[in-house]
Amino acid sequence: MRVGLQRSTPPFSYAPTADFRPVGYSVDLARLVLHRVFPPEGGTPPLESVEVTSSTREGLLAEHRIDIECGSTTITPARSRRCAFSRPVFRTAHRVAVKPGADPTAGRLRVVGIQGSTSQAALESHTDPGFHHTFVGVASIGEARDAFLEDPQIGAMVADEVILRALLRGPGAPAGTELLDLRLGGENYGFMMRHEDETFVRAVDDALADVFASEEYTSLVRRWFVDELPGLGFGLGMDPADEAFVPRTRKTGNRPAERGKTLLMGTGGFDEHH
Repeated sequence: MRVGLQRSTPPFSYAPTADFRPVGYSVDLARLVLHRVFPPEGGTPPLESVEVTSSTREGLLAEHRIDIECGSTTITPARSRRCAFSRPVFRTAHRVAVKPGADPTAGRLRVVGIQGSTSQAALESHTDPGFHHTFVGVASIGEARDAFLEDPQIGAMVADEVILRALLRGPGAPAGTELLDLRLGGENYGFMMRHEDETFVRAVDDALADVFASEEYTSLVRRWFVDELPGLGFGLGMDPADEAFVPRTRKTGNRPAERGKTLLMGTGGFDEHH
């Protein structure tokens, strides 16, 4: 079972060290879900972490090089036509971070972000963000952060709010960076799969419902959004009652363990230590 995960999207999926051993909310949630879909008595397949970016994840899924993508992918109508999505796993808005010394009201602000992302769409569709801007598109969130930190021509960065907060608390982030009050959009993240894998998609949904109703989910939220993030030296300190999190309400559905015994997914490995 090959799981697509990103390197630089804390607290959802990130690699604290140079080698690709991702950790995060989405990583732990995927592990809990897949252990329900494929219970031990039915033969849980090993899990293999495959690095993806915002630009490569759909292609890798279509080419059967990953079986599911579990990161911070926004559910949109266009993506839903190409890929199947689970029920929502998180709700987000987009924010703009401005460098110290950059004045959004003076001239045209150069804003870096992921090309073709929902953050770009949210910024460009806003009728009056309060400043004139030029969007500078890059291929990944890591590239966007590097450009924001290193390119003197870049004055701001647009991204999903929680990821932006985490990246700007990391090493090298300039003191005095400001998050504008403007919130752009409000969208859901989901796990992304292939339309052709209908049984797997339904089993993942059932397993998610089971996780969201459990104490494991409460612990998951605290670990990744309240406490200090492993390997990063800071925490986000979010309120577990924030509307970004899935309410702990049991949803009906077939038991994932019963479904999982009939599933045949993938032929690759899946490194359990990931």
